[in-house]
Amino acid sequence: MTSTVPTRVDVTQPAGKNTMIRLVRQEFRVCFDMLVAASEQEWHAQTPCDLWEVRDMAGHLLDAAYCYLGYFKQGEHGWPTEEPRGMRAYGDALGQSAREYRGVYRWEVLGRLEACTDLLFRYFEDVPEDEWAGRLVPHKWVGPVPAFMMAAFQLMDYSVHAWDLRKALGRDAFVDTEASDTLVPFMFGLMQICFAPEVADGVDLTIDVHITTSGDEHWTVQVKENALTFAPGAPENADATFAFPCNEFCLDVYQRLQGGAASGDQNSIDSFRKLFFTI
Repeated sequence: MTSTVPTRVDVTQPAGKNTMIRLVRQEFRVCFDMLVAASEQEWHAQTPCDLWEVRDMAGHLLDAAYCYLGYFKQGEHGWPTEEPRGMRAYGDALGQSAREYRGVYRWEVLGRLEACTDLLFRYFEDVPEDEWAGRLVPHKWVGPVPAFMMAAFQLMDYSVHAWDLRKALGRDAFVDTEASDTLVPFMFGLMQICFAPEVADGVDLTIDVHITTSGDEHWTVQVKENALTFAPGAPENADATFAFPCNEFCLDVYQRLQGGAASGDQNSIDSFRKLFFTI
């Protein structure tokens, strides 16, 4: 396996904290401004998420920010945490939570959303640099995570949902290049979280994922013994290769579209694409 040195800022480290927070604020503001500017007809427009209209996207972002504030307080007090619920139930549960805000006046939802995210971003900023990667914050779906992951989850949400909103509102849909490039390493983690081992019986695959936006960046994804692992660097021998620009890679992992240029054994390509459940 050949090594590859990423060109992006490593936002998991203290030196990358300001970059992460800047991008989170930027992508939230993009989403928020679209929600504020939407007409009443657009407020009820269908999004690429089957269960959600535009108004439900606002409800979801509010619900997530509200939960994250609670997670930080829970961690500050050292209160007990429940067993992680896992990501299988995540999509349906959050789909329902978002729709519960349909009974709240639109402008109140947006007022709550801006207030909650303002406070949440201050939590991100107040994490000391030496605790950015070391402080664990509870998360009811995946379990305790380093503080930087709380910001990363929000950046995933805002960046991909900005694409959703653009699609729903009839705009040119894209994911910001800097944000999506920053998210590339996290997308492999999401891929691992959404891996469905029960459909991987007997599957033995080595996949080369080539991120074309950052030059010659390669990652090795291996599926073996009903588990998925990943590491930076190109494999010596790959069953298949998927080449993506970074923004398309994010949308592919989130299953918004089937992106990338696939090459290699067609059975391996088809088999790999069937190994993930949707959130």
